Order: sequence, then structure tokens, then C-alpha cells
Amino acid sequence: MTILVLVRNFVPAHEQVARGDWDVAAVAKQEYDLENKVVGTVAVGRIGERVLRRLKAFDCKELLYYDYQPLSPAAEKEIGARRVDSLEEMLAQCDIVTINCPLHEKTKGLFNKELISKMKKGSYLINTARGAIVVKEDVAAALESGHLAGYGGDVWFPQPAPKDHPLRTAKNPFGGGNAMVPHMSGTSLDAQKRYADGTKAILTSYFSGKHDYRPEDLIVHKGDYATKAYGQRK
Repeated sequence: MTILVLVRNFVPAHEQVARGDWDVAAVAKQEYDLENKVVGTVAVGRIGERVLRRLKAFDCKELLYYDYQPLSPAAEKEIGARRVDSLEEMLAQCDIVTINCPLHEKTKGLFNKELISKMKKGSYLINTARGAIVVKEDVAAALESGHLAGYGGDVWFPQPAPKDHPLRTAKNPFGGGNAMVPHMSGTSLDAQKRYADGTKAILTSYFSGKHDYRPEDLIVHKGDYATKAYGQRK
């Protein structure tokens, strides 16, 4: 959703009609299709893989991913995704980059001025993982300079975001490119029901003595991370 909001230049277009104006050319000059674009995800765990699967329908030029643990060959073939060995190499190819990695000591501040400079000029960065994975001042500067055409997501650092947080108001030179919202993606009514169902399943499994937990409901199990992605620190 955030990718489409940015690439289709939705926010400036809506702001225009809300003002009572009508100038298609003014907003269309920064509007693109996902078709024939290169999209890459930083990490391809449960969420990253689902993002790639949903993007398949948009006929992107290529779907890339960077992760220490590859998808299975069958999944790669089904999705049409390709693993890239170097993060910098992937960023240089992508029109759109979506961050789907966990936050830990090796990913905190990962997207700083230096790494963002490796991205294609005019590319889009989406972060629905954790706010601290990016350096907010560096993202705002890249957006305002036009190096990034857009930045969007619903995660902030700190959170709640102070009123003077730079990513509240940063825009690209054309007056758009900001698709930031409060941390709301995981709080839809449907998501809350999934959380409740997952909690119920865990408690039922525990008190029954079966301990047959669903993998998607766990982060830590038996004193260790339930998924390898959370444990990777290299």
C-alpha cells in the first residue's frame, strides 16, 4: 500500500483536489507505474516474502532480496525473485527498496547517509520494520535533496514521534514524497483478531501440555529465537 501511495504520487494529488484545484500535469509528472520497476526487500523472512509475493502481480521488471538466508529454490522460482549477495549491490539496482528486517545492534542506523548514497537517485524507500533502522535526519536530507523521491511507512524513532520529528514534514523538491503515518499497520481490526486468535492458540497449547505452537505465533521458543532472522547478527 505504501509503495503504491508513493509511486502513484497519491498524497500531492489528494491535497490538490482538497484545495479545490485541478492540475493533472502537476501531479502526473511525478507519477509512475510499478510495472517494469526493480523492487528489492532488505530481508525475506515471513513479511519480506509476502511482500515479494504480492508484488508479483504488478509485473515488476525484477524482484530482488538481500538476506543471509535464501529462499528455497522452489519459492524463488514461484515468486520470480533473485537473491543479491551484497546490500549495496541490491540498492544500486532498485527503483524501490522496502525494509523488512528486524531491529538489532547490527541493523540500528543501517540506513544512514553513506548507505542511502548507494541507492539510485530518485528511488523510493519504504520502512514498515522499525524506525531506528534508519537515521531520520539522513533520510529527511536525502528526500529534501531529491536523492530519494519518496519515503514512507508507519514506524518512527522515537515513538510516539515528537512534533519536530523531521520525517513528519520532509518532502522532495516537488512537494511530495512523504507517506508517513502513525504506527497503525498492525492495529487494524482484522490484525487485532489475528493477535487474539494467536494468543488463544498459544495458551491452549501450553495448558493442554501439547506445546504444538504455530511457528508464526512465536519469536522466542525454548530459550532461543524461533526464527533464524531474529538471531542473525553478522
